[in-house]
Parts: sequence; C-alpha cells; structure tokens
Amino acid sequence: MYSIVKLKEDELKNAVKTFSNAYPGVPVSLEQYEERILAINKYSFVNFYGVYDEDNLIGGMRLHDFNMNLLQQKITAGGVGSVAVDLLRKKEKVAKEMIKFFLYHFREKGASMALLYPFNPEFYKKMGFGFGTSMNQFKICPKNLPKGYSKKNIKLLTVDDAEAMCIFYNKMVDKTNGLIEKCTNEFKGLFRDPSNKVFGYKVNGEILGYMVLQFRKGDVESFLINDIFISEILFHNSEVFLELMTFLNSQSDQFRYIIINTQDENFRFALKDPRNNSSRLLISVYHECSAQGTGIMYRVINVKKLFQDLKEHNFNNISCKLKLKINDTFMEENNDSYIIQFIDGKATCVDEGEYDVELSIDIADFSSLITCVVDLKSLYRYGLVKLSKDEYLNKLNTIFASDEKPRCLTSF
Repeated sequence: MYSIVKLKEDELKNAVKTFSNAYPGVPVSLEQYEERILAINKYSFVNFYGVYDEDNLIGGMRLHDFNMNLLQQKITAGGVGSVAVDLLRKKEKVAKEMIKFFLYHFREKGASMALLYPFNPEFYKKMGFGFGTSMNQFKICPKNLPKGYSKKNIKLLTVDDAEAMCIFYNKMVDKTNGLIEKCTNEFKGLFRDPSNKVFGYKVNGEILGYMVLQFRKGDVESFLINDIFISEILFHNSEVFLELMTFLNSQSDQFRYIIINTQDENFRFALKDPRNNSSRLLISVYHECSAQGTGIMYRVINVKKLFQDLKEHNFNNISCKLKLKINDTFMEENNDSYIIQFIDGKATCVDEGEYDVELSIDIADFSSLITCVVDLKSLYRYGLVKLSKDEYLNKLNTIFASDEKPRCLTSF
C-alpha cells in the first residue's frame, strides 16, 4: 500500500517538519530539530526511512543497527525511533506498516532481536513487543546516600574524556546483560548539551565509572531550592560506586534531593532511608520510596536464529527436550512450534520429534522471558503460559532464570 525507502540527506531535510509535528512536546525550534536529526544521521549505524503514498511523504522513522549483550552473548539487534506520521494521515495504519518494515528489515539482515521505546506500550505489545526492565526513580535526601571514606578520584569530565568513557562503557557491555555497544561520538554528544554535567571516577587517565546529571529547580518559589537529576550512572565495582555516592552525599548544603533513575530495583538497599518526599503510605505501613515506569521493549523476530545466537549460553546446566509453541500473529514466520534440546544447559533447535514438555507462550511474553526481564513462574502464575505437564515448571523456570535483568543505557 505504501512505499518505504531510505532517505537521502536532502530528502531528510524536507522530512524534518513531519518528524517535528509528530513530537510537539520537544522544546526546540524547527531549525534546532533539523540540526539534531542531521547530526544523528551521520552515525554509520543509523538510517532514516520515509513512508510515501505515491509521491507524498506521510511518515518516517529512524533505524539503528545494534550490537547487544544478551545473556553474555553478543548478538545483532535492530532498534527503531522517531516513528512519525503526518498529522493528516493518522489512523491509516501508517505506523503499523513502518513497524512491520522495521521488523522484517532486521530479520533479513540476520538479527534475532528488535527493541524500541514505546510512545504507547499497549500499541506495541499488540505487535509482539514484551516489556523490558522497569525504570525506578528514587528521590533521596543527599544525607541518606552512602558515605564512603573518599571522593578523591571523582573528577568533572570534559569532552576530552569521551574516548576513555567509551572504552570503559564497552568493557561493561561485555559483562552486562542488555547493554548495547556505543561509539566515542555518542559520548561526545553528552557534552554538547550544556545542561549535562558529567562526573567520573578517573585514575591515571582511565575511567572506571561515571554519572550524567543535570541541575533542576525545586518545585517551590525560591532560587535556593534545587535538585540534582541523575539520568545515567554506570560503575565498575563497589569502590567506584561508594566514591560517586560520597560525592553526592556531600552536596547536602546546596541541593534538596538527589533524583536517581536506575533499572536496579535493589538500589534501595544501598540507602540509609529509601523513602521519597511524599510521606505516603501505600497500604498498611508500606512507605513510598520510588516511582516506577515501563519503557524499553524487546521483541524476538527470529526464534531459530535466537537460539543459534545463544548456542554458547548455559541455560543453568539443565537437560530437557522442550516443545516451544510460539503465538505470533504479527510475524507469521515465528508463529510455529520449535523443539529445543537442552543438554547440560546448551540449547539447539532440532527437527520435530519426541519431547518432554510443551510450553505455549505469546511472542511478547517470550521476548520478556528470554531476556530475563521476567521469570517463567510469574508468567505461569498469571495464566500467560500453558504447560502440558505442570511438574516441569520448576525445571523450565531454572532454564530461563538469571539473576541479572537486562539494562539499557542507550537512548534512540
């Protein structure tokens, strides 16, 4: 019905207004928005595509080629952002056609996984995307953060540190489920935003941790009331973490709250007092300590290729022959049954044959399960999976279990 093609730079300039109108809340001028889009387009792993009805541009999107750590295995994955539809062409399935193009584009390139940030989680869940790890926002008085013995290695970083930051970050990618590789220019981009302040743990020119923060005015009429908003934090070990926290702890005379956004739901254990400023009891005597939001979503786009990508992953030393029945109404190629042979934790897809147990699951929930966002027992408890033999629940839960939910520090 529509044609979707990669946009050349002059075509992208003409498409800027369409992208801008789709995101009216972005607080920049049309000229600034064009500058931002053209800068992003220079990355070798980013391409913009336009949707045409005859010769009329009616929508567009941005596709990203990613290298992602999934369960300690590097896989290729595809990301989509800036999904935009002309205001006059809403409710005409333009966005649906773009997402279908996106999924098959990366499937044909050999990717097994796709991911996005949803403007509407319900819309994308219907297309088979599963929920990713939640974001937890803690609002903490500085004095309630851990205080270590030193902050001597904490430095205010500059654009000259971008390469060292990138080296550190990509080392963390190698051992962190969900993280996506980045390039130096992406870290340089952090310093182009004057509101960003980047502090890092730096020793002998090596970065071992960093945090990106902004100053925010408090919600009272006084220029003296301000908060620190931390949008990104990553650290090598507890020593680095404690120095970063000691630095933040020392800001109590000038800042009211430290607002930390983290996908680590266990962060509250590091705090002297995890309560936020609401003084609200949720039920009985359960104090509100953080706000939680759902964001990043994952989707398996090729089940067989996924298990090939994970051939070196150890599914917890379990041996079992599983018939995996996937329900995928958006990508018919996935809507099938697969026999997965687990031998001492190593998995391979095999031809049809005998199996120990059958697991029936929707592709969205399977995508959350295989990335270890959610455990099988929870899906079973809520009636989202079916087992042919319930006595296999514990064994299958162990197969898909991990103590590390995926983290994502890549905005796209």
